[in-house]
Amino acid sequence: MAATLKNLAAQVEVREPVSSGRLTLYPLFEIDASTEPRSINYLLLEEALDSGLLEIGEVCESGDVNTVVINNMTGKPVLIIDGEEILGAKQNRMVNATILVAAAQKVEIPVSCVERGRWNYTSEKFSKSDTIAYSSLRRQKAAQVSMNLAAEQGFASDQGAIWAEIDRTQEHMRTNAPTGALHETYRQKDEELNHMVEDLQLYPGQVGIAAYISNRFICLDLFDKPATLEKLWPRLLRSYALDALASTDSRLDAPLPEAAEVIGKIDNSTYLTYPSVGLGLDLRFSSPDIIGAGLVADDQLVHLSVFSAAESDRQGGISSPRRRKRNLSL
Repeated sequence: MAATLKNLAAQVEVREPVSSGRLTLYPLFEIDASTEPRSINYLLLEEALDSGLLEIGEVCESGDVNTVVINNMTGKPVLIIDGEEILGAKQNRMVNATILVAAAQKVEIPVSCVERGRWNYTSEKFSKSDTIAYSSLRRQKAAQVSMNLAAEQGFASDQGAIWAEIDRTQEHMRTNAPTGALHETYRQKDEELNHMVEDLQLYPGQVGIAAYISNRFICLDLFDKPATLEKLWPRLLRSYALDALASTDSRLDAPLPEAAEVIGKIDNSTYLTYPSVGLGLDLRFSSPDIIGAGLVADDQLVHLSVFSAAESDRQGGISSPRRRKRNLSL
């Protein structure tokens, strides 16, 4: 899907939703998929790690909580998704933004700790995870990173707030994680998560998902091609489902929302662009109701993530330096 951010509503079709408990998913498709679009030939992080030609480690022996180093020894770029978790080394982390690491490059990438009770090596290198951070945690991180980028402080998150959010979720869900590891919450809720998502299917050609909990919008993920969503589907589903399990919102009797309204709000947002840590441009946007982030590379929208704006985001706002402000029309 060679989507752009100019009139996205004319490029994305929203189809009938499917539901399981509090969780409702709207499948997203490219409207004109009659021709094979030009796409970037990348590997996903999981594929690159499985090949043995990509390594992720601490930046030095003593480590840095909010930075790790990736050595891409494959012959292709490697796509790492916002919120993707990596396990091992001195503590588990999640990635702060969607990043495309160039072939044969070694890059330091911004991360957040999702296991605050450990700071010792369990392995020399990081390994892949079967989880992506749940949507509420990704939303909070996206807002923090956006504010720090606008203040010229890089792709940093608020680590204390990240830990507090994970603590809150673990307490609410009554999961026991001695080191506070987010991964442990997924493991202990594995049976319930699998039950919630077992009947939710991916459709051929699907390129995105708009997720709702109790008819309240929580997250939208849109990718450049169906193959990417297909490979990420099981982990994304479980991330939405964990939010649904943690939710106490019971507004199931409310009218079903229109996912197209969210796409309309994306179209009406103002975009800021920044050089990505890897290839392409990192983009950030906000409106009174949503916040979002994504990656554009080779004039294509590779990944877009959109979240409902929490009250704190509406009050705090995200500053917009004029010298970086422009509407994308790729």
